[in-house]
Amino acid sequence: MGVGDLNVYSAGLVGLVSSAGPVAKAVVIILLFFSVTSWTIILFKWKQLSTAERDGRKFLKIARDSESFKKLTTVYADNPESPFYKLVITSYKELAGREKQSGPDPQTVPAVEGVLRVTVSEETERLEKRLSFLATTANTAPFIGLFGTVWGIMDSFREIGVRGTTSLAVVAPGISEALITTALGLATAIPAVLAYNYLANRLKGVSTKMEHASARIVNLINR
Repeated sequence: MGVGDLNVYSAGLVGLVSSAGPVAKAVVIILLFFSVTSWTIILFKWKQLSTAERDGRKFLKIARDSESFKKLTTVYADNPESPFYKLVITSYKELAGREKQSGPDPQTVPAVEGVLRVTVSEETERLEKRLSFLATTANTAPFIGLFGTVWGIMDSFREIGVRGTTSLAVVAPGISEALITTALGLATAIPAVLAYNYLANRLKGVSTKMEHASARIVNLINR
């Protein structure tokens, strides 16, 4: 297919959408909103999870080389938005607060473990935020597109009744306009479902790293 063919195809696609009825146009606008929003979330979450994975590898390496929790807090310094930084800072605050109030306490380690569990849960929830929109897009976009198709086919049958003929010249334009919404629905849903599964798997890996990091922090405190 040459450049000229592509231009003709693009012009034909735009022409079909522009000549479609108000319901089909509304469906196209809704699907475009879902598509643009989904791609924005995909790019943002990919960058966010990539940064978290990199921070996790860095933290675990430093934790393995640290002889004590104090040394870990001295050596490790990272982005305050990093979930691993938050694990360190919440542990440090809990540990410092308990030592300041009552000195050495046998319940310090269980208390730190509890704080770490809460922090892991909160950070996992934060990293998971907006992924649900991708799942919603994957589940609803095909049905929205199908609605536009069904409505367009209804219009085509109405046109057949008005003109009293089943000529291809009468039926084909309406059918082609109707099928555009199904194609757009699938084009919106497929990237969303693929991205959701991919990002959810990466999020699971980050959560596992946070659990390992929590275990390292507790071991260093026990020393």
